Amino acid sequence: MMVNWKTTTLIPLVITFFFLLDGLLMAIFSEQFLEGTKVMTPRLIVLVLILMSFYIPRSRMIVYGVVFGLIYDSYYVGILGVYVLLFPLVIYLTEKLKKVLNPNPIVIGMMVIINLSLIETYLYLFYQLLGYTTINGATFLADRLGPTLLLNLVLFIIVFYPLKKITERIQGE
Repeated sequence: MMVNWKTTTLIPLVITFFFLLDGLLMAIFSEQFLEGTKVMTPRLIVLVLILMSFYIPRSRMIVYGVVFGLIYDSYYVGILGVYVLLFPLVIYLTEKLKKVLNPNPIVIGMMVIINLSLIETYLYLFYQLLGYTTINGATFLADRLGPTLLLNLVLFIIVFYPLKKITERIQGE
């Protein structure tokens, strides 16, 4: 009974915390994250979804991915469906890769880089298709994707062990 309460309540609270921390980091460090033409976007919610996908069953994580994707779309983006598709896709990809790869911190870090690269590239192509962005591919890689990956790799290093311990404790391991 207690484990069920923990998994159904605490996991969404942890994801919500990192969802809000994404926006808070962007608000506090906007001058540093948006310096010149370089743009760094914190994606803590993606880091949380990837890490939790190692410990929580896929069906539950996909539900969290859809729900938080919808919230993310409505809160940050304004176009419903973008992150509703991306978050469950990241969870599914992580689930498939974790069966093949040994889930240690380095492999998980590489999975974060792969998933974030896919997300950012998809977003770039989607917004270019809609006409919201006019930058070319080389500029995207140098000014958007590179800095975003670097920032999120640093954030991954900072939050990996505390988040892993929290998730393990919630799951009762």
